Amino acid sequence: MRNINYIKEEIDVKKLLLALMFGFAAHANADVITFENGNSGNGSAISASFGSIAGILDVSYSNPTDTSLLTQFKFWSDSYSGSPAAYAGTGDVNSVGFITLTPLNGYQVTLNSFFIGSWPNSDRNTSYTIDNLSTAGVDTSSGAITVNGTVGLLVSSGLSSNSGIKIGFGPTAYNVGINYINFTISAVPEPETYGMFLAGLGLLGLASRRKV
Repeated sequence: MRNINYIKEEIDVKKLLLALMFGFAAHANADVITFENGNSGNGSAISASFGSIAGILDVSYSNPTDTSLLTQFKFWSDSYSGSPAAYAGTGDVNSVGFITLTPLNGYQVTLNSFFIGSWPNSDRNTSYTIDNLSTAGVDTSSGAITVNGTVGLLVSSGLSSNSGIKIGFGPTAYNVGINYINFTISAVPEPETYGMFLAGLGLLGLASRRKV
């Protein structure tokens, strides 16, 4: 029969491991950047930090083909494959747009998906890129694609980064717009937290073998 002290020790270690595991899970939060939330006027400028989460995530915009709004997109309330959207540039010629999701210290971001649609409910050609800023080069490049004017295109990703994820689309970013950027923010445990977790596993294994 196992000693009561060893049983208590094993229970305490299990409680520690459960607390650590719960702490990891509790700091994973899904969110969606939805441009119609807080924007209404067609052609109105979207805030340069729209979608940011204070102390956790910075969202920024690059609109290099619109010199009056280099760090902002514009909003349109409908007709981008039947949906509202944010768009960049001042016309289709070479218009491009970039959105960067930058997690702050202690967090990582996972890009789950985003929607692109074409205005005015017409098939249009464009492309998109997804870049993990932790690594060199562009991680995902669609090449030339056609966005369906009726249903648009839902792009799935799953890419995670501690440094940031950059979404780009164009050269038609004016009559092709973006919306519903779905992402997850997770806390990145400090090295000492991982150490406690591994030590707890070792103690649990030791306690399970100790007998009177």
